[in-house]
Amino acid sequence: MISDDPSGLLYVLTVGREKELVLRVHGAAPTPGDLHAWMSEATVRTLTVSRHGDDETSTLVLNFGHVVGARIAPYSDTRSGSF
Repeated sequence: MISDDPSGLLYVLTVGREKELVLRVHGAAPTPGDLHAWMSEATVRTLTVSRHGDDETSTLVLNFGHVVGARIAPYSDTRSGSF
């Protein structure tokens, strides 16, 4: 079971993909400045995330060097979107 409520929605578009991945971030959500720095520096980050409809969190290790677009939004059960 999820131990805490999501703190935000992370939309990530990676190299070679046409659609972004939408993840619910648990714990401290990254800021737009964090995302910019991680992408600029090709940082590998560990995030606690869950996917819509999942009851479990998981640890995602993401190489921001392969991210071409990312945005963070406030969490909402009904929110969706694409780049």
